[in-house]
Amino acid sequence: LLVPSGLTVLTLAAATVVAQAIRRRPLAKSAFNVGQVLVSAGAGVVVFRLLSPVTGILRYPGAPIPAGSGLLYGALAASVAGAAAYMVVNSLAMSSILVATGSTWRSAASSGIDVRLAFHVASIAVAITTAVMVADDPWLLVLAMVPPVILRRVLAEQFEARRDRARVRGLFDATLRANRSMGEDDVTAAVLASARSLLRCSHAALTDRPTVAGSLRSRVVLPDRHLWLTVWGRSRTEPFDPADQGLLDALAAVCTGALSNAWLYEEGRHQRERLSAITSSMGEGVCAVSGGGEVTFLNPAACAMLGWSPSGRPSEPPAGSDGERALGLGLLAPAFLLTPARRCMATESTVTSYDSRFERADGSFLHVAFTASPIMGGDAAEGAVLVFRDITERKQFEEQLSRHAFHDALTGLPNRRLFLDHLDHALKRADRNGDVHAVLFADVDRFKVINDSLGHTAGDHLLVAIAQRMRASLRPGDMLARFGGDEFTILLEQVRDADDAIAAAQRILDEMRHPVSLPDGHEVFATVSIGIALTTPDKTRDDLLHDADVAMYRTKGRGRSGQFEVFDAEAMGVRSAERIELETSLRRALEELELEVHYQPVFSLSERRIAGVEALVRWNHPQRGMLGPSSFIGLAEESGLILPLGRQVLEDACRQARRWLETFGVRLSVGVNLSARQFQQHGLLEDIEGVLLATGVDPAQICLEITESLAMDDVERTRQILLGLKALGVRVAIDDFGTGYSALGYLTQFPVDVVKIDRSFVEDVEVDPVKSAIVAAVINLSEAIGGTTVVEGVETRAQLDHLRALGCPEGQGFHLARPMPAAQLDELLRRATRSGKDLHPAGRRSAGPGPVRSSPPGPSAALGVAEQEASTVAG
Repeated sequence: LLVPSGLTVLTLAAATVVAQAIRRRPLAKSAFNVGQVLVSAGAGVVVFRLLSPVTGILRYPGAPIPAGSGLLYGALAASVAGAAAYMVVNSLAMSSILVATGSTWRSAASSGIDVRLAFHVASIAVAITTAVMVADDPWLLVLAMVPPVILRRVLAEQFEARRDRARVRGLFDATLRANRSMGEDDVTAAVLASARSLLRCSHAALTDRPTVAGSLRSRVVLPDRHLWLTVWGRSRTEPFDPADQGLLDALAAVCTGALSNAWLYEEGRHQRERLSAITSSMGEGVCAVSGGGEVTFLNPAACAMLGWSPSGRPSEPPAGSDGERALGLGLLAPAFLLTPARRCMATESTVTSYDSRFERADGSFLHVAFTASPIMGGDAAEGAVLVFRDITERKQFEEQLSRHAFHDALTGLPNRRLFLDHLDHALKRADRNGDVHAVLFADVDRFKVINDSLGHTAGDHLLVAIAQRMRASLRPGDMLARFGGDEFTILLEQVRDADDAIAAAQRILDEMRHPVSLPDGHEVFATVSIGIALTTPDKTRDDLLHDADVAMYRTKGRGRSGQFEVFDAEAMGVRSAERIELETSLRRALEELELEVHYQPVFSLSERRIAGVEALVRWNHPQRGMLGPSSFIGLAEESGLILPLGRQVLEDACRQARRWLETFGVRLSVGVNLSARQFQQHGLLEDIEGVLLATGVDPAQICLEITESLAMDDVERTRQILLGLKALGVRVAIDDFGTGYSALGYLTQFPVDVVKIDRSFVEDVEVDPVKSAIVAAVINLSEAIGGTTVVEGVETRAQLDHLRALGCPEGQGFHLARPMPAAQLDELLRRATRSGKDLHPAGRRSAGPGPVRSSPPGPSAALGVAEQEASTVAG
């Protein structure tokens, strides 16, 4: 009405831009809003131009208004139509946005229509009045600005009131939706949707910590945890205010109540389901009896055990205690249930029975153990719960145990329990009558080897055969028992002296000399080692068994398989205590590195030089000083400590061999003994290979030695292991050759590099033609199979000269050099190298087996040094 149409559009566009800038709307949203206003304003101008009867009416302020002319009212009507067009186009654009976000056209068009109509009507009225006034007098524009300000305030309050009503309505709806849902997920979803809607935020979450910056949050306190209701993503032009915080706190309170109710509901449901699942899956029967004696609950196990149907009604119900018929749930409980139920209700305490009988529906009886507990209601018991289980199998098992409690299931002999009982009675009679009794403790020799080799079935048959033979060797009144595993005990009552016990032990040993035929066709020779102990007035049964056990292990410790030993208190009593102490000290010595490896040189007798060394372990005991291997190797074998001990010796020998090569350029062959326990262990080859790789030694420098008796224990197995050792690159030696039962021809079956002749053949070899011939034969055979020979125990110059004459390649003994620490051997090697001695330089050492050949040494070779300084070198 006052300005040109184009200026109208530009004015609205400029006002929109300023508004967007004041509210700091995003650029994309501002551009959209400006475009929306331009389109709406353009539509309004078009409608105005089409309907206005004249142009320029009221266009210039101060121009006279044509009185009584209809042109003025036509222009005013056209302006109203243009404003209406603006409102319609603008509303359609807003509705389109709401539809795009998920609303329906109907809700988008009707949302706030009354407020929008009132706003537009009021705006049109104020605008027309203002235009007429300003056209007459431009200074009236100052007064014309008052109505829009008042209108804005009124409408703002109207919008605020509508917003408050909407919030209250939304909070009420949120409360209804949240409390209508019993599931925690449903409650959470309803609260979060209400929070986003009421607070006009794009995001809402219920988490255990409020981590979103610029968010509004409120605490939700639950029985099992604390959470935070957090909203964020609101328009930057509409910051959060205290009213928003109050609304969020109200939503948090609604959420707390609804989630607590949901938690309680779920907890109750889980408890009911858990109780139902537990009672239904229990193997024990569960029965509930009311205070009036009625059965109110039976789980499936109780129905099955009592022979009742799942409804609790037996097909043939048993009679009640007072002659009534008990028909199951809701009716009188039978006497066997009612009696303990009433008893526990009367005493208000638990009633337990470990062996009772319940009557089944078919009239049979069931052995049960039950517990009856009262159900308390206030100050008095209002019912009882009986939990019972079927103990029929236990009763049968107890009867079976009672039958077999005192006898061994395999051999049929009395077991340890019955033997100890008889021994107690015998000792009481000995105290009363002065009788002498004997206890024999027998252990099967090498039973583990037989059991592992032939299998447990064969081992069981062997134990049965041994038990039968031992039983046949005893008198009718003697008691033979299987004490455990491969151990047997014998009680000889009223013997005159140790000779009677020795005679019984000898009869057993004689009976065991015959082979035992096993069902699989194998024949094995089984021997037992027997320890004998006699009763004395001061000995208990434990003392007697201990003495017999010590005597038996004394027999085994001496390597006397198939023998017996009588306990000697003076010798074995102290010895057994020392043995325990020594084993404990040996374990500590392995951990604290008290074991030392000494090295005894092996000399080439023909070339007069050091050909190698043999590693020998010593124990530097803190109290007893330096101990030789005879003091502890047997104990280490028996206790199993030989395995870590042997590995420690092998590692030290490998490191020394490598060090001598790197320090002196000497490729010494280092011999290391393998014990019987090491040789029989699984994974021997892998263990040795690991040591070789860890120490970085040349495998050709290591010579592993096994005794002849060990090699002949299982020829084929020994051959396979020796082949495996050769594959690793190490050398192999047969130690103590000639002390076992092998023939010289067996050497051809083993991949042997060195044969070490036992010292027993060296003693008096210079005067005994038989020993001289044996040594010469072994030397010749060793050379024939491509190996070499080492003679042990060279003690005199005469023995050395004779062995040289026989052509013995290598030798060792105290006449040549005693075992010495590595540092002392270093000094011997250092002096020899300084004086120009050829100690097998690395470049001239033969890699193959057999004696090493090199140029003859000078007159003061290493062997001469050793002979001349034997006392100094040996130390």
